[in-house]
Amino acid sequence: MRLPTTFVLGVAAFLAVSATAATAAQASPARLLGVSQTVCQSATTPTGWVQTAYFDWYTCGTPGSVYYNAKTIKDVTDTPSGGTVTACITPPPAGFYATSFSYSFSCEMTKTPNGIFNDQHTLTNLNGRPSGSTAIICGLQSSPPGWTTVAVVQSYLCIYPRSGGLGNNAISIRKL
Repeated sequence: MRLPTTFVLGVAAFLAVSATAATAAQASPARLLGVSQTVCQSATTPTGWVQTAYFDWYTCGTPGSVYYNAKTIKDVTDTPSGGTVTACITPPPAGFYATSFSYSFSCEMTKTPNGIFNDQHTLTNLNGRPSGSTAIICGLQSSPPGWTTVAVVQSYLCIYPRSGGLGNNAISIRKL
């Protein structure tokens, strides 16, 4: 039986692409930037990881509570200095600071979302920033270690409630 030439060429092209992809996968490091995984809500989020979504998952038991029983978490330890990640509002990893707030349905932890408050933040990695770098971080707080407060400021990116006044809601900082 003779196979059509186009079929043979198609199979050859597929095998060549597959071999190239396999070679690239072997050459890449074992740890991938921003690896995500699904875990039960009761699981502790590892150091250097953030929550990115909440939902029900039958692996974690029968849904029924007012809270979702599972979460998606993401490894942010390889985020470069000055890089950003978007995560549900929970305590950030060391050296990451909120630089904006927004709303995401995925970050509603309860099944009765009211949509009134922002529940997601953009986190900027300030670790390893060079001397003289500046940033505006949300919230009235002390400067991070190795940084100094330049001014208390108003930032539209840092409004926590979805509506309401602006006011002084952030600090401008500079790396020493």
